[in-house]
Amino acid sequence: MTSPTLIPQESRLTGTAPVSVVRGDLAEVERRGPLKFADPAAWLVRSALAEAAQALPAAPGETAGIIGVSEFATGQSLRAVAADAVEGHSSPRRFVAASPGTLVGLSSIEFGHVGPTLLLTMPEEPGWALAHTIAESWLTGEVPSTTWVAIVSYTVEASGAHRATCRWVSAPSPAGEVASP
Repeated sequence: MTSPTLIPQESRLTGTAPVSVVRGDLAEVERRGPLKFADPAAWLVRSALAEAAQALPAAPGETAGIIGVSEFATGQSLRAVAADAVEGHSSPRRFVAASPGTLVGLSSIEFGHVGPTLLLTMPEEPGWALAHTIAESWLTGEVPSTTWVAIVSYTVEASGAHRATCRWVSAPSPAGEVASP
């Protein structure tokens, strides 16, 4: 399964190639620890972010930023909260898991990143173009917010498969090479 063309041609950023993690069913996604109640889509995003980070020359550091793009976000948990409400009860754990921000927040917590985060609730292709523009601002502003940004998306394919795609980006170095964190 391939992801759409996600890197805008006009982007000045350098970084890793996009890496996708695909699962036919979100029940197949590994969840663990005290955050296991987070939406499974957030765990899939976390997997893509970790796999893409393996291509970096060094760890991105705690100030790494994350920009998420998804029009689906935490839909599974949101539907579970709605179903519980119909039954007259709901779990506080499900409310936390259902927050759309969990899609990027879980990875920030898991990897200790305290840089800027943002979730764009929009379709993947235009979202990646906007995410690159925002990342460029974070990375090349007068006072850069961070040295690395993970741009990650979550979508549900027409086949029903769940796909998370991540690309780590940085500002170009003077020689046009990927900067070391």
